[in-house]
Amino acid sequence: MMKIEEVIKKVISDFQTNPERFWNERDIHWSLFYYLKQAQISGEVYPTQLIRAEFPTLKVFSGNRPARGHYDLVIINEESYNKPEVQNMKAQASWEDYLPLIKIDVAIEIKLWLNRLQINAMKERAGWDIQKLTDTPNNIQNAYFLNFVQLDFKRVQNRMYYQQLRNYLREQKRKHTELNILCVTSDPQFQSTSQNWLD
Repeated sequence: MMKIEEVIKKVISDFQTNPERFWNERDIHWSLFYYLKQAQISGEVYPTQLIRAEFPTLKVFSGNRPARGHYDLVIINEESYNKPEVQNMKAQASWEDYLPLIKIDVAIEIKLWLNRLQINAMKERAGWDIQKLTDTPNNIQNAYFLNFVQLDFKRVQNRMYYQQLRNYLREQKRKHTELNILCVTSDPQFQSTSQNWLD
């Protein structure tokens, strides 16, 4: 998924060049969508048919009211999308009929960390995205969890918080080796680019 990582590099560059431009996660979604559309990720005439926001998970998660989660952004596998049984479905077809036929080439979850949270709240917020990307059953080929951290790194408590976030994400990466986890700061002088992707 070289093209995806090239696109993500462009978003990182925008984020570090002008972090104040990103007020919320939706701003990062739009930048990512813009660069994906430009990258010609498929031969599809209208590639936006394959790039979808808030796309539902195959898995229904239990709870008081069992429901599907939603990925921030997906790229649907072109071959599965073009199958006659998918193309002939009505727009109102149920997810139970549609989702088992679709493969997702790339699923992306995005977090913009603007404030320090209590550690448990931080883990809960990140943990839900990791769960959506890794729990089975799923129909994902490549999963990306992108964390953009926009804090004042001159302040010691912000640097400490950032380290706690990185440590938590690194633990998750060890548990879920198939998950691509990015953790990038708004201040490029605070961390070298080689440390953006966790291993």
